[in-house]
Formats: sequence, C-alpha cells, structure tokens
Amino acid sequence: MYCVSKMTNHYGSYGESDSSYIREVLTGSFSDLFPDGQAFIELDEARGTYKVTGQDGGVIAISTVIRSKKATDLEFRRQLFNAAADAACHYGAKNAYVVDGEMKTPVDEYEAELLKAEKEDDGE
Repeated sequence: MYCVSKMTNHYGSYGESDSSYIREVLTGSFSDLFPDGQAFIELDEARGTYKVTGQDGGVIAISTVIRSKKATDLEFRRQLFNAAADAACHYGAKNAYVVDGEMKTPVDEYEAELLKAEKEDDGE
C-alpha cells in the first residue's frame, strides 16, 4: 500500500522554490516501489519538470527544477537529468531509462550523450 505526499520547499521571503510529489510505501521501505528494478524517467525541459515511474506506470516522484537564468539549455538538461536519476536511484531503481516518446534510452547511454554534447560545447 502506498501514499502520496507533496513537499514544497520555502526559502524565507523568496517564496516557494519547488514542489515534489513522492509516492511512499506505508511500511517505510522503498524496496517495493520498483519490484522489477526498472524506473522510467520523463524529462520536460520546457516546464522544468521530471517524472519517475515504475514498470506499471505508477508515479514514484514528480518534481520541478528551477532553472538558473544563466544556465544554457545543455546545462539545464544536465541539471534536470541528474535530479531525476538521483531520485530513481534513491527510491531503489536498479535500471533506469530516459523515455522520449517511444524511445527508451538507458541512463548510462543518455549520460554519455550528454557528456559528448558538453565536450563539444566546451570546444567551441
């Protein structure tokens, strides 16, 4: 059995910084969230959000990442990916895939593509 909670961080007079919806097991153990060990990550760069789901499509975590005004698109994609991958790992995923339409890319391959793009960006 699971419950869903919302967490919103506040930083003084700066107001709300982000919101996260996290699916938690009532027993306190995260091991039941990914019984098959697979997580699926959806990144929405336009909205600055990510979603982590299990094999059954059940939402494990949804969060908003605040984009720095100085961040390039590539830097923000890295920040969003890192936050999503960290969430999937934290909640017990053994294998995670970044989902883009019908395409599912293993996180290791997705990160390798990001590293390649970052190196090319630095070389310009």
